[in-house]
Amino acid sequence: MVTALKLRAEDSVDLAVLASYLQDAVVQVRDIAWQPQHHRFAIMLNRYVWEQDNVTDTDANQDLSMNTCQRIRTGLHFNGILKVSSHDLPRHDKSHILELLTISGEKAENDQYTVTLIFAGGGAIRLHAECIEALMSDIGDPWPAKCLPHHKILDEIPAKDV
Repeated sequence: MVTALKLRAEDSVDLAVLASYLQDAVVQVRDIAWQPQHHRFAIMLNRYVWEQDNVTDTDANQDLSMNTCQRIRTGLHFNGILKVSSHDLPRHDKSHILELLTISGEKAENDQYTVTLIFAGGGAIRLHAECIEALMSDIGDPWPAKCLPHHKILDEIPAKDV
């Protein structure tokens, strides 16, 4: 049984922890929202449950009912957001699926912060914020998923003796 996570981030170290739980989460473009009147950026993701012991079989034909690999619906929002910009995201294709790789945060000029969400395929969202204030909460029950997200680029790295 998966215990629902509820985490808060207030600095770049905390964001790194959130990023580790959210690595390989998937999201449809329609589930990303910038609410400028509330200075809030929100995103609903299907995150891979990394904290659970998972089988290592990556066979696409596996019986998912016997699988311990799971995903869970997760909400993530950032408060104190002043501006949002994006790069290489199909914002008009609301059904397009993005895969989150990582989240980073750093202090910017004028005592503000930037938080960057980086997606597979080169897309990114940059949040310009007064401070780092993020909340992540699992919602509902997990469901079976294919095991261990895989990145094709790793197959392209030649093996070398070190």
